[in-house]
Amino acid sequence: MSGPRPAAAPAPSATLPLRYLVAAAVAFVAAAGGVVGLARELAGHYYHPRLAALTHTVTLGWITLTIMGASYQLIPIVLERPVWSERLARWQFVALVAGVIGLVAHFYIGEWSGMLWAAAVVAAGVGAHLLNLALSLRGLARWTFTARLFAMALAGLGLTAAFGLLLAADRVFTFLPGAFFPTLHAHVHLALLGWVMPVVLGVAARIYPMFLLAAEPAGWPGRAQLWGIGAGVPLVTLGLLAAPGLAVAGAVAVAAAAAGHAAWVVGIVRTRKRPALDWGLRFALTGTGFLLLATALGLALALDLAGGPRAALAYAALALGGWVSLTIVGMMLKVVPFLVWYRVYAPRIGRAPVPTLAQLSWPTLERVAYWLLAPGMLLLAGALASGAAAWIAAAGAVVAAGALAFAAALARVLHHAR
Repeated sequence: MSGPRPAAAPAPSATLPLRYLVAAAVAFVAAAGGVVGLARELAGHYYHPRLAALTHTVTLGWITLTIMGASYQLIPIVLERPVWSERLARWQFVALVAGVIGLVAHFYIGEWSGMLWAAAVVAAGVGAHLLNLALSLRGLARWTFTARLFAMALAGLGLTAAFGLLLAADRVFTFLPGAFFPTLHAHVHLALLGWVMPVVLGVAARIYPMFLLAAEPAGWPGRAQLWGIGAGVPLVTLGLLAAPGLAVAGAVAVAAAAAGHAAWVVGIVRTRKRPALDWGLRFALTGTGFLLLATALGLALALDLAGGPRAALAYAALALGGWVSLTIVGMMLKVVPFLVWYRVYAPRIGRAPVPTLAQLSWPTLERVAYWLLAPGMLLLAGALASGAAAWIAAAGAVVAAGALAFAAALARVLHHAR
């Protein structure tokens, strides 16, 4: 019989993760507006300096800042380890925001030497994050499913940052061997599958049961996720760089991981004790549906059943806009109210009336955000596949309106922090 589990480690100050999440939300709104402004570029080939600026606003400004900020809240709760250095995390935030702004700006104007310097600043911020989390996880007693995926994600983040820095240097000095586009595709998939996917799957395995009041999942889907990512990411990366056959095998392994995650999510929903789903949970669960769509299109691309820039852009919209973004929006709508309530009202318990956690949220505006963002991402993927600039702009306007509604809902919560 196992002994009692240790208590969760003390969480950092709520302002530490909040600064990351607020900056990420600003980047999300900017990226959504950028889709409208860059509709003509999006109707062409995906390799364009301004589209690289848009892509890095999403991947670094929105997704990476969110994951890093959330990790400083979730590691003490989920992995029961204290954050090694809050001071380092604050300096890391400054470096990352400055680096991302510089990177996006220099991509937009097509100035490669400045882009290289900005990429170096981003890499320094990533290095600080890796050091902080490695020392936070040092001596971890229980390597759970979530802990293993976190470790995979940190390795993927480090490799992605190093790869990106090499690509930035190659734009200036031209020294990398091989064709450019396979190298670019390898960098993109290393970021998506080696960094983002393990974090999302690992956190979902612990957080979804907590929010839905369900038992934590177990069984073969967990092994499918661990082995699918562990084997699939290297195979996809190496296959894109050198041997296309490996990429196909890797894509099948990653698809198995996605299927395992979806099976777990379905099981959690079926066994939940929470009867009603709030809008944060609906966002997150809808994100899982987009993961399956992105996986199907990714397999079609790997098997040469689909191809070309139109399919590639639709794939990016389903993966980054549908799966990752909707999942992050849902988790933010759950996490940010808790952080604000914990900072502002928890010290007042027993001394003055305090609102409930649910009273901090704005369900009406969250509903509006959902019915704009979820269909909007699907419309955007279809518009990108068609290549019609007018349809891309229209779908982007729907997404931008949803992003503004989401930001307004967050602002309502953050108003309590005053």
